[in-house]
Amino acid sequence: MGSPSPSPVGSKKHVVIVGGGISGLAAAVELTSHRIPVTLLEQKPLLGGRAYSFKDATTGDIIDNGQHVLIAGYERTMRFLDTIGARDQVSVQPRPSFLFHHPEKGFRKLQLPRLPAPLHLFAGVLATDLFSISDRMRLFRAGWSLLSWKGIDVLQNKTIQEWLDSTGQSEETKRSFWEPLAVSIMNEHVEKAAAGPFLNSLRHAFLGSWRNASLALPRTGLSHVYVDGAQSFITLHGGRIYTGADVVEVIYENDLVTGVKLRDNLVVDCSVVVLAVPYYRLATMFSEELAARLSFSSFLSIESSPIVSIHLWFVNDFMNEEMVGLIGRRVQWLFNRRRICNEHGSGGHLSAVISAAHDFVSCTNEKLVQIAMEDLRSVYSSIPAEPIHAVVIREKRATFSSTPKAERRRASQQTDVPNLFLAGDWTDTGFPATIEGAVLSAERCAKLTIEWLHSP
Repeated sequence: MGSPSPSPVGSKKHVVIVGGGISGLAAAVELTSHRIPVTLLEQKPLLGGRAYSFKDATTGDIIDNGQHVLIAGYERTMRFLDTIGARDQVSVQPRPSFLFHHPEKGFRKLQLPRLPAPLHLFAGVLATDLFSISDRMRLFRAGWSLLSWKGIDVLQNKTIQEWLDSTGQSEETKRSFWEPLAVSIMNEHVEKAAAGPFLNSLRHAFLGSWRNASLALPRTGLSHVYVDGAQSFITLHGGRIYTGADVVEVIYENDLVTGVKLRDNLVVDCSVVVLAVPYYRLATMFSEELAARLSFSSFLSIESSPIVSIHLWFVNDFMNEEMVGLIGRRVQWLFNRRRICNEHGSGGHLSAVISAAHDFVSCTNEKLVQIAMEDLRSVYSSIPAEPIHAVVIREKRATFSSTPKAERRRASQQTDVPNLFLAGDWTDTGFPATIEGAVLSAERCAKLTIEWLHSP
């Protein structure tokens, strides 16, 4: 998209945003909506960060780098989609409904009625035959613990496993409910994942309106949902976007940031810098001494958690459901892309997702396809012997690994430099590494930026 000029806007209020993922785009949308001049610089040739899509050369189908599922209760994300004109690209369930396949019980559904929270949750658990009577009582006990929760700080050092044990959950409820739920929300297993942000997400989904837990699925590629409209909004409102713009240094003078330096030595001056970059890249943009003083070096020790997506194409579309959670398998979720997306190709196109894929990310493509096919056969007897085409996508750093230790290291959006702010789902939002967390961090950065620009 060209090269940024050394001083693209002469205004005192010029803001540079480094990073064109969801948080960077959302920050730019929010600031340009307030008529604040923004230059967004993205290192890669494409915008979207870890939420992008591309066309498969063999089939012509649009593939996402990973399946993203929202809930209706993600109010900030929905507001962002409304602003960029992409809300109609996401389909929300009429009421919360979760379909699972149990190795012994087969297909089982957990569906929540239109009742005030938390009655809808209790009624849904009572009505499902996924759990025994005694296990339903255990789930109610966990629900009561959720209702009486005193806040995220109370569980700062606890894992989800420790919280589950404290509420008397059985191995079956862990296997059939908590582990699938936790790994999809946290991208980490219950024995490692922090309890605080997990319970915060559950409260947000299940203890507000009954609508909040309804799943919201993108009907088109992620780039079309999150990027195209945002890009248009930003440019139409006076913002500038440059891809292939590799920022190597944030310029720091007299206790403030004054601009950024690109790899080609071009300097872009500004009055505020918003860094919407991953935790592992942050310290590289400062001198070693300054990175240590700002505590940015500590983020380098935060571990990542991978996600593997295995796209499979078949001669026929044998899966009737849009999505199914697989209990007790290696693949946790199956998504029927033909039914979810506005695809018109022939045959079937499924996406098999393995979250927290620490044990699988280094497997060969052939091995991962084999794993997906074995798990598929355990659900669908009519599956063809082999797929006609397969694509494996590995996101080795899909999210940070949300352990209790990592939670304590998540950064505030406000730094010790008054005009330098941090955005991203890894920053301290109270949420796990989700799109909602990314948008929330962007809104906070925009608010801090506006306050700084209007300060004396």
